[in-house]
Amino acid sequence: MLVAITDPLFWSGEPIALADALRSLGVPDLGGGSADDKSAGVITTGPDRLTLTVEEAAATLGISRASAYEGVRRGEIPAIRIGRRVLVPRVALDRLLSMPEVAEPE
Repeated sequence: MLVAITDPLFWSGEPIALADALRSLGVPDLGGGSADDKSAGVITTGPDRLTLTVEEAAATLGISRASAYEGVRRGEIPAIRIGRRVLVPRVALDRLLSMPEVAEPE
């Protein structure tokens, strides 16, 4: 079976699908450590990750990518910047989602 990855931007937003596709092709794990070794440079996907991309946070919140970036810009969605990357800490997003609902002014 031949697989061509023609759009890196698609795969950058789908790390689990990419890992599954590579695994199905028999590509060895590139992390270099065991599943229990978190310090070996293994890229963690799934619920163990401490941060989400803005796109992943948008999907979690049920809003568009543009709305999520706007929310980050306005400070409504907590985010950290590492170089050019903007990441949303999972714990901050969980805290945001557990806040009591704010009533609309009449």
